[in-house]
Amino acid sequence: MKKLVQFFAIGLILMAITACSPTLHSMGAAAMPAPVTHRATSDSAVSEVEVAASGFWAHNGDADNIKQMNGGGGNIAAIYRLGSVFFVSAAVGGYGGSLKFSCDEDADCNDIVTFTNEEKQKSYSINGSDNYNNWLKTGEGKKSYGFWNLQERILLGIDANLGKYIILGVAGGIQAYQGDSGYDDVREDLGDIGYIDNSDARNGFAPASAWWIGVRFGKNGKFGNFTIEFDDVYKGTIGDWVGARKYTYAHPTGFFLGVTEGDLISLGVFAGKQFVF
Repeated sequence: MKKLVQFFAIGLILMAITACSPTLHSMGAAAMPAPVTHRATSDSAVSEVEVAASGFWAHNGDADNIKQMNGGGGNIAAIYRLGSVFFVSAAVGGYGGSLKFSCDEDADCNDIVTFTNEEKQKSYSINGSDNYNNWLKTGEGKKSYGFWNLQERILLGIDANLGKYIILGVAGGIQAYQGDSGYDDVREDLGDIGYIDNSDARNGFAPASAWWIGVRFGKNGKFGNFTIEFDDVYKGTIGDWVGARKYTYAHPTGFFLGVTEGDLISLGVFAGKQFVF
């Protein structure tokens, strides 16, 4: 009876492990690198239109089942501020680059389960997704693939000044993307044969949110402001959601620069200029 229980336990382990596959996303599903911009001074409360243009560089060393990703692109965002804390923002942009397929250390394809056969006093290890790992060792699996994506985002939110020095806000809306590239072709092929979980189609959209907290330097921010922004895109199931954190310094003249880190784009650097009308 004990051997029978062990046999079924091993069988369940094999079924559970081999059924799991690493998840691969469209690069367009990443949170847009464009930050939400803010009023230059805390004492401004008039209705205004702002347009911000920015460029960025993006990198991912080895995470999210991709590696050696390097790319770049740009974004244009327009914000209409009512004569209060409320605003609506629309952004459009795109980026492209190249990357290689990979498998994270904590991904299903590298999950190793070890069990011991007590009768033979020997341990056995089972690998999660051998098919994908074996493909990564082939010539096709080692190649670099190009990608490009367009992205659009609409947000409605509140951007408030707490006194003269603190910025606090939250926004919600939708982010969409479109893409067509060699990376997407191979990603779809691997998904069709069951080697991976192809999380995203070439085109898609999902709810998105952002919230931020910041500080102004000098009275009413005459030396600029620094904000930390947290973005999330809620596409698919909770395990497929992606997020990013953005650290931005903005000067009263409208110039801004910062760093983003998160899913798909593990490190990015951006810079731009905001114009107020």
